[in-house]
Amino acid sequence: MSLTSAVSWSLVSGYKTFLGAGRDPSCSLTSKASTEAEHAAMKDLQKLLLALLLVACPPAKASHTWNRMVGAGRAKAPARPYMAYLEGKSGHFCGGFLVAPSWVMTAAQCFSHRPLTVILGAHNIQRREESWQMFEVQSYHCHPDFTNPMKGNDILLLKLKGNATSNSYVRTISFQKIKASGGTVCRIAGWGHKAPTATFHEANVTIHKQRDCLTVYPGLANNLICANSGSAGVPEEGDTGGPLVCNNKAYGIFSYQYKNRIGFYTHIAPYLPWVDSIMKSA
Repeated sequence: MSLTSAVSWSLVSGYKTFLGAGRDPSCSLTSKASTEAEHAAMKDLQKLLLALLLVACPPAKASHTWNRMVGAGRAKAPARPYMAYLEGKSGHFCGGFLVAPSWVMTAAQCFSHRPLTVILGAHNIQRREESWQMFEVQSYHCHPDFTNPMKGNDILLLKLKGNATSNSYVRTISFQKIKASGGTVCRIAGWGHKAPTATFHEANVTIHKQRDCLTVYPGLANNLICANSGSAGVPEEGDTGGPLVCNNKAYGIFSYQYKNRIGFYTHIAPYLPWVDSIMKSA
């Protein structure tokens, strides 16, 4: 292993250890004071890491690889004006969607990538576009029963610092409250993370009957929907938190994928009373 590789590996490993120390793997919320202290400590550590990396490694041109949904077709902006790109720490990112002028919905597992920056009105995420609206997150609201995606309750509300301006590039999406029957074709969208392009993509998925899902996956958590895209790798990890859209309404939230084929989505409708209570009280 080269000196550069060894130092980089050591620093990144130590950084991850620091970030993970004392954290609950679920999306337990910290107090405002502890969160601010954590962010301050992270900034100090980042400065130290940068200084050490500059000593160990020659300067290089910065590059970011933001990618499309694998196996999907290129979308035309503004095909899905409710879509949100959530940029987190250490290069992690998720999808999300605007449900009110100051609220974005996503998957609870994305909480671990905080602090998140929300970008609305994006098509190509690699270069800033005039249509972008960027927001910091004022508060994070995870479902209290979330522990990990396979146990369900994978839903997170983000209260933005400010209100989005509605236009042809940015718009809210309403919720689908009627249960979709097996065989219903819906849409998923996102930027993905594997292929070498940064443009927004989308694809069709077919909803499976719940009894069929339970037959194949008998331990399936309540309020999870399973759907098949017909293309391997659609959706993928970077699309986590993006909406499952049926009849132009948000029906589910992409949570995880099984064996690169079957996608699992949090069914939104059963959580609407909780969603309403959070949005009214925050």
